[in-house]
Amino acid sequence: MPKYLWGIIGIYIFKRLFKHEKPLLFMIKKIIAILLALSMLFSVCACKREEKLNYEILGELVDGAGRTINVRSDAKDATIASVYFVAAPFFVALGLEDRVLAVNARNSFWTMASEGLGKAGTVGKATVDLEQLARYKPTALVHRSNDPETVAAVEKLGIDVICITVENAEDIIKTLDLLGTYFGAEERAKEAKDWFNGKIEMIDNIVSTIPMEKRKTAMLIGGEPGRVAGYDMMQSWMIEKAGGKSVIKEGENHNWINIGLEKVFSYNPEYIFCTSSAARNYTVDELLANPAWSAMTAVINKNIYDVPTKLDSWDMPGFSCVLGIMYMLHSMYPEYFSVSDLEDEVDDYYRFMFGRCFDKELELDWDNFK
Repeated sequence: MPKYLWGIIGIYIFKRLFKHEKPLLFMIKKIIAILLALSMLFSVCACKREEKLNYEILGELVDGAGRTINVRSDAKDATIASVYFVAAPFFVALGLEDRVLAVNARNSFWTMASEGLGKAGTVGKATVDLEQLARYKPTALVHRSNDPETVAAVEKLGIDVICITVENAEDIIKTLDLLGTYFGAEERAKEAKDWFNGKIEMIDNIVSTIPMEKRKTAMLIGGEPGRVAGYDMMQSWMIEKAGGKSVIKEGENHNWINIGLEKVFSYNPEYIFCTSSAARNYTVDELLANPAWSAMTAVINKNIYDVPTKLDSWDMPGFSCVLGIMYMLHSMYPEYFSVSDLEDEVDDYYRFMFGRCFDKELELDWDNFK
């Protein structure tokens, strides 16, 4: 458009504005109102920007659910909450107990053995109490990886969520790396990984000397005799790692499977391990005395065992699974891994985690142990 036309348009607008006073005042008020609104908007945005600038984003991590989370510059000050009992041993292994504001320890052992966890509050048992969580306002909630609804709800509170999956050795190493990096405990994470990898390597070396024809079939049953650990669960992986052959073929999403007693009987494994869960509705002695079980190879040879211990479960996903593997190894192949070997390794584990042993508290009677 020619420049002289812009001039004509400008003169026309100027005359229109000043032709009537009232419209002019109305427009001025309108402009002032708009400017005030914009000013308020920019103030709010500035406040939000100020909040975000309390820390820097140093990088990204991928958690156990495949989600991307930020690595923060204030990692060493980040606080923790969790309702996932599997997480508690990782907090201890990484030396993070004093930063735990709320926790769901599976039993009293962890809150007794760790002063930091003993002082922590709670934000629910398995299910997150969002109101309580908002009061504690931790930096991050450490949670299981198969609960997207809770993840979404917690993120709306402005709290980071770190999902973990722990079903085998690779998962454990990834979890140590993930939590170690997010919470600024990389050095301790390396120590924990080295310790764990060393124990798995030791187990692998022992198992490699057991001839294939001597390998035992086994299963792990859960809270009810017809309920078993699925093939994709850590408990079945532990059997395989200990040199056994898991007979379970069923499994989905790392869940316990109700296959029923008939299927348990048809699998007829040489060894049966029973979960240490407090929710269990049977005892080993009851299974051995039950006529319906009398034809099973494991019953005939009295090879049904409780996985220790009721106080600190060695058969649950997490860092202590290494003790469960060693216990299974000893139970199936005592000539390759003696009770004395197991005792030494149990002591080493608790010293690494807590700096002391817990034979009395865990009721480990080594003279009558199997």
